Amino acid sequence: MTMAGGTNASITLLVEIFDPQAMWDHALGIFAGASLPYKIHDQADPTRVGDELHDGFVAMCGSRDDPDICECLRQIFDPVECPPGVQIDDSTAELAPPTCDEKYPHFIGDRGELGVDGFGAGHE
Repeated sequence: MTMAGGTNASITLLVEIFDPQAMWDHALGIFAGASLPYKIHDQADPTRVGDELHDGFVAMCGSRDDPDICECLRQIFDPVECPPGVQIDDSTAELAPPTCDEKYPHFIGDRGELGVDGFGAGHE
């Protein structure tokens, strides 16, 4: 059965980046793997293709020491080929805003039990 016009959908993933360099390495591998079939090996300079792919990836996703998190995530999660029956129109990646604890660490006190007055202090 074929649907005329199709149906639009959105997919959202929330991920935690705990090793940016490992993420960068994986994104580079995906980028290189997708690009390599279109590159021509140069017998006179066998490292040219690798250098060219690396330089192109760094221009897009930043260096390994300072990766562009969002562009790396797009490389990882946006497939080169669309799955059967699906047309990917666009993809985006955004950094989540910091939590209050992360944004204001100096204003967050001990989260122990409240005091006898209900406000965190024990008054007599």
